[in-house]
Amino acid sequence: MKAKKRISAALAYPLVNRLIVENLPPHKMLYLTGLLCSIAAAGATGASAWIMKIMINTIYVERNAAAVWGISAVIIGISLIKGIAAYSQTITTGKIRRAIVSDLQNRQFSRVVRFDISRFANQHPAKFVSKIMFNARAGASVILTLTSSTVSDALTLVSLTVVMINQDPVMSLISVAILPVLFFSVGAITRKIKALARGETELAALVQSIGTEAIEGIRTIKSFQLEDKAVASFAKAVRKMEKRGIEINRTSAMMSPLMETGGGLIIGLFIIYASWQSLGNGKTPGEFMAFITAFLFAYEPAKRLARVNVDIQKQLVAVEQMYELIDMPVQQSRGDGGERLTNAQGAIRFEGVSFSYDGGNPALHDVSFDVRPREKLAVVGRSGAGKTTIVNLLLRLVEPDKGKVFIDGRDSAAISLADIRDNIALVSQDVFLFEGTIRDNIRDGRPSATDAQIQYSADLAQVSSFASGLENGLDTLVGPGGTNLSGGQKQRVAIARALLKNAPVIIYDEATSALDGENERAVMDAAFDAAFNRTVICIAHRLSTIKAADRILVFDAGQLIDSGTHKDLAGRCEIYRSIFHLSTPAVIEGGRKLRA
Repeated sequence: MKAKKRISAALAYPLVNRLIVENLPPHKMLYLTGLLCSIAAAGATGASAWIMKIMINTIYVERNAAAVWGISAVIIGISLIKGIAAYSQTITTGKIRRAIVSDLQNRQFSRVVRFDISRFANQHPAKFVSKIMFNARAGASVILTLTSSTVSDALTLVSLTVVMINQDPVMSLISVAILPVLFFSVGAITRKIKALARGETELAALVQSIGTEAIEGIRTIKSFQLEDKAVASFAKAVRKMEKRGIEINRTSAMMSPLMETGGGLIIGLFIIYASWQSLGNGKTPGEFMAFITAFLFAYEPAKRLARVNVDIQKQLVAVEQMYELIDMPVQQSRGDGGERLTNAQGAIRFEGVSFSYDGGNPALHDVSFDVRPREKLAVVGRSGAGKTTIVNLLLRLVEPDKGKVFIDGRDSAAISLADIRDNIALVSQDVFLFEGTIRDNIRDGRPSATDAQIQYSADLAQVSSFASGLENGLDTLVGPGGTNLSGGQKQRVAIARALLKNAPVIIYDEATSALDGENERAVMDAAFDAAFNRTVICIAHRLSTIKAADRILVFDAGQLIDSGTHKDLAGRCEIYRSIFHLSTPAVIEGGRKLRA
């Protein structure tokens, strides 16, 4: 785990200021309503303590029975005002909290989906989601603690302090004098909690990541009988989080004995002082009761105020992480707002392109090649050869470290990112379907498409062949992530979605890996026929998929090794022969046999 970074006071203030300034103003009317309720509740609390003096002196000292009804009515009225104010404050604060949490979650998520794809390489998706949720709740907690809870407690203390000073200024000063000692002790506890809190969100994200990973890979876990390993891994992470939580709670709990001892000391001193005053006829029982009541009422808000820094520091760790996420630069979209890509023909050129993920080993090194408009190009290579990186660069999911990528003779870096992606349709090996129907997922290729156009694309991609056997046809729900469909069915839906997009460039990245040979040939024949007027780039390992290509590029270790037709490469390229020696039973081409 990384070393724990502490949030200094110099950093905490601008962080809190930014958080409040950016998020509270949109809810100012609700906040002002809550503030008025806080003022009313604080005034009612002070009045509740003050009325004790009148009640004790009038009813019990002066024995004035006639005043009972009037005093009782006042007490009921004060309690009613306090109850209504507290209820209204809780409602308004709850609305503000929910709105701020939603805003912060949306803001973070909006940022994350615009990150360069390489940022996700070493981060489990569940960790991103966990941080987004936790950070937003922490941000709302900081805002409302400082602007609502703390303000409410401070107003209550002011109201009660006025009552206390009115009854006995000397004892009020003694009470206030003890508070700095308590706050000094609280400061020491705060510093320790800051050191402990930083790893709490990371541990929570780790637990969610391990749990999500296990559920996503449940078939593998069961097939290899890895249940015990998965449970042990999850339990280990949970124990770490539990240990950190216990440590934080133990440190936070030290606040209670400190405040209890301080409160008891003040009450003890006041009883001694009040007894001495009463013996000298300086104070009435009502004044004594009003002071004690005000002090006891003040104890809880004072204790909460003493804990504010502790509570805030625990949350500021998550707030800092939230702003690190929000302020993190998004993909280097150098051409956004630049040139438009209209009437694209589908010509592509890579010129001296090199790229590495996170500065590691090169995924591509000095790669150059051309793709003619409407050419059917296949790209082959061993795992890790750089094939998918070509797709990522073409879509500008990442940017080249060196060299340039051209589309229709124009540097893609100067073209609007949205226009590039509008003109390229991708079918990936790892098919992602959104929860909804088969029709909904196909329609994502072109939201304005008619049902007839969707049906046509479904027919081309052989989706109709299995959808017709389902009770609801294309309106069948696919389930979360497409869990109601097989791997091959999901790939057909993805192909239909890409065909519906009608982009001038279509990329098949291992798009039929989950289909058997017969279905693969049928689907790819249909896909190539449908793309007769488009540029097609096909990444595959099966000869049945690539033999129909006009040209084949062979990659190895991030470099372009050779290019040509299947017949040419089968005769001269050892790497090409090696690839298909491993992946096909036997292929006879032009009298040459490649053995399985």
